[in-house]
Amino acid sequence: MTRHAFSWANPRRCPSLLVAMVVLVALFLLSGAILAFSVRLLGGLEAHHSAWQAAWTWLLAWRLSLYAALALVWRRKVRPRAVARLRRDRDDGQQALAKLRRLELMALGILVLLEVTNLINQLGGA
Repeated sequence: MTRHAFSWANPRRCPSLLVAMVVLVALFLLSGAILAFSVRLLGGLEAHHSAWQAAWTWLLAWRLSLYAALALVWRRKVRPRAVARLRRDRDDGQQALAKLRRLELMALGILVLLEVTNLINQLGGA
């Protein structure tokens, strides 16, 4: 019997909600540690805020390029496999494909809302 690379992440061993919560807490703690380190490195919260303001356009470009790369991987690699798997359904996957399309639109809407919120905050609103 061969062992797979991620055999420890077997969903039968631990519930996915528990794993999601552990990952969420770990990411929250990691982001807090990164923030504390950067504030200490820059010499205070005011310096951190001004550095953040100066780097905002580069961070926006980074996020947009990351979104474009993720969209490209989704459209070229992941989505065709998911659609092929959904087409094996009894109704040729019509209901599932409609749900997938709605899910894609909702994810796109969330990203747009997130970036609009960031833009409003950058421009001094809300």
